[in-house]
Amino acid sequence: MKKYLAVMALGLLASSAWGEAKPSGFMLGAGVSFDTSNFADEIEDQLDRTGPGYSVDDDGAATGKDIYLGYAFGGASSLRLGYKWFGSQEGEVHQYGVKTGEYEVDADGMYMAADLLFPLSETFFLGGTLGIQNWDGEVTARNPLSSIKSSSDGRDFFYGVRAKFLFNEKRGGVVIGYNRYSFEDENGDDLEYDSLQIGLEGYFY
Repeated sequence: MKKYLAVMALGLLASSAWGEAKPSGFMLGAGVSFDTSNFADEIEDQLDRTGPGYSVDDDGAATGKDIYLGYAFGGASSLRLGYKWFGSQEGEVHQYGVKTGEYEVDADGMYMAADLLFPLSETFFLGGTLGIQNWDGEVTARNPLSSIKSSSDGRDFFYGVRAKFLFNEKRGGVVIGYNRYSFEDENGDDLEYDSLQIGLEGYFY
């Protein structure tokens, strides 16, 4: 992680130097994401230690949302401050084929991110993202007799790849990205998300 931070920091300085003649200014953006987590696998591993016959079926990728503002520079690189709602993760627990319960996992929070992108053409850019995500998570577990909620929060780094296509005389952009999140709570348990995102940005040069 320290090496990755150093590379990003040096790259941002280099990008700033190379892009002095390119426009820079305020930006706004929003997008949707398709989020999957490892929660079902974690639950299944824990249940297997309590007894035989358990299986967990999750609903797969869920739709999340993302809004942000920031500063664009160097052609397509940016610094962002935003808020992300992760897609709700839902699933069912079975024992020997009989449903015994269900769960729902929700997470959201503010984040800061740096995107370092390099031009592949006049309007298409590709690069990486490094950020820090504040998160609040809530797990709801239900069975035929009761419902239990638990919550946790924290702050963790995330990273990913990002591509951007500029249009409208480079005042707008279509963004596609993939981010990897790993949240560790106070008990040392990890909740991981894979997030595939698509969005739009507007630039005010």
